[in-house]
Formats: sequence, C-alpha cells, structure tokens
Amino acid sequence: MGTPYPLRTERLVIRLMSSDDAAAFAAYRNDPEVARFQAWDLPYTEDDARALIADQADRDDLVAGSWTQLAVEHQGRVVGDVCAGLDEHAGVAEIGFTLAPEHQGHGYATEAALALVTDLVERLGVVRVRADLDPANVASMRVLEAIGLDFEVTTRQSYRWRGSWADNTAYGATAAEWRAWQARPLTSPTDVRLVPLDADNVSSYAALRTHHSQEAFVAPMHQSFRDALFPDIIDGLPAVPRLFGVAADGEPVGFVMYADTTPTCPEPYLWRFLVDRRHQRRRIGWRALDLLCDLLRGQGHRTLTISWQEGPGGPEPFYRRYGFERTGREIDGEIEGRLHL
Repeated sequence: MGTPYPLRTERLVIRLMSSDDAAAFAAYRNDPEVARFQAWDLPYTEDDARALIADQADRDDLVAGSWTQLAVEHQGRVVGDVCAGLDEHAGVAEIGFTLAPEHQGHGYATEAALALVTDLVERLGVVRVRADLDPANVASMRVLEAIGLDFEVTTRQSYRWRGSWADNTAYGATAAEWRAWQARPLTSPTDVRLVPLDADNVSSYAALRTHHSQEAFVAPMHQSFRDALFPDIIDGLPAVPRLFGVAADGEPVGFVMYADTTPTCPEPYLWRFLVDRRHQRRRIGWRALDLLCDLLRGQGHRTLTISWQEGPGGPEPFYRRYGFERTGREIDGEIEGRLHL
C-alpha cells in the first residue's frame, strides 16, 4: 500500500519534514512556553532540528519501531508538527503534537492529530493509540479528548524529566473505542427534557462522566449523590437538593442538581451540572438550562445563583454567555454568579 502523505484536511497539509523546515521547527521548539511540557532540552538549535530531520530523510511513510515527525502546514506555512511512534509490530502507536505559539487557538492541533490518528487506525490498522503528557497540560488533554482518546492513569514520579522525577498522565483508546467515539451523535437532539431520577433510571445517570480535563470544575456523579444524601448545612439548616437527569431523544446524557430555597437560602442555587463527554457540543447544556429556568420561573423564582472555579478550560465562558453575571462574592473559594430569570 502506497504512502498517503501528504495528508490533506479542510485547512491543513500534513507531510514528512524536510531540511527546509529546520529553521521554523527549531524556532518554535526553542520557545520556553512551547517547551514547557515537552521532553526536549533547551536551547533547541537548528542543528538539533536538522539532525532529527536527517534521521528520517530516507522514508516516505510511518515506520514500525520508530518515531516519524510530520510538518503541519497552513496556507503554505509550517505552523507546527505532529508525530507518531509505532511499536515494532506496528500495532500500537504513540502520538504527539506541537504548534508554534502564534498559531495556537485555531483548532489546528485537533485537526492535524485527528487526521494522523485516522491514518493510523484506518490505513495502518493499529489496534491502540496512546499519548503521554504532563498532568498540568490541560490544553493538550483537551486536544486528545476531542480526537477520541480517553484518560487512563496518572502515575506519580514515573518519568525522568530535566533532572528530576515527574508525574505522567496517559491517554489512550483502542481502535474500537476510537471508532465508537467518531460514531457518537454530533447534531443537536430533537428532544431534550429534565427527567426525575428513580430506581429504574438512576444507574444509567450514575454512569455519566465528563472529560478528565473538566474534573477540576465538574464533580463526578458519585460525589453529587453523596452531597445530595448528606447536604451542606447553611446557617443551621440543610440545603435541599433537587435532582434531575437530562435526557436527549430518550437517552441519558446529563445531570442537574439545584438547591431549593429555604429560610436561610433565599435563592435557588445551581449546585451541579454535568453533560456526558460523548454528548458535549450538541447544545444540550444550553437547552437543559433553559428547561431549569422555565421550571424555576414557574415556581415564582426570579434569580438563580451558581459558583464556579476559575482556570484553563473552566466553565465561566459558558455561564457568562448564558447570562450569569459575577456578583463580586466568593463561595468557598469559587466565583459566585447570578442569573436574572
């Protein structure tokens, strides 16, 4: 079977690196911010780049038992690279990606990495794709999650990096898991509704989970159930949780829990809100909030409060777009927001 390279996506060309790429390759690799979570040492020189490129100069495809570096072009300009390391059997592949700082934030890494994984699975027939990264590298986690890899494990002090032992996070997917991710529904569902939890459906909703990169901001289902069973005490009275599943075209896809009003809690509070990783970016979250707001208006409420943690990948942009405004207060270290219904 002939080489598919260069690969072409909607916006990008992905090809084997050549000696002409050495200057651009070295320039962004030598940027301290780009190299922050990467394995190479600084300074990274053009000679280093030329040596790496020369090692693969005789190939026109990915090679078993070796790493291959691929340039990513946009409109004729190198904006970064992706790479693949095949094991000796060409059955397991490890991937990586890097973008020049001025070209980050446009989705190029996701587009290029997805094209690479598609080639690995569909043409070369690898049975598993994996990637390792620093546990603090949230941006790369989000790329891996978007293309269909899932968090597997973080191992403590398992990686020798720049003179010390560092933690390492592993993502991966079998070919079957990756194909299932690609086949997930992507369009907005016809029907979205809030569903009371009961003995028949609670197990299905308990199995929902978000992406690993979002776990710092979204509590897992078992924690929400625990907090509902043993609610916080607010000025002497327990919070009153109201729990709903979110169903899209009859399928469990999300979870909402709000704290109802009490003499010491005068406004309803959006306590927990989760959309399963397979059903994000389908406008389900927005529509579920619409349903919750309609429910609260029907009960005579005029406001809804919430709190969120700040940080890369956090939920604040979503809530601000929906209409929540900062109140200027903090709740247990989180930013408080209020929505006027």
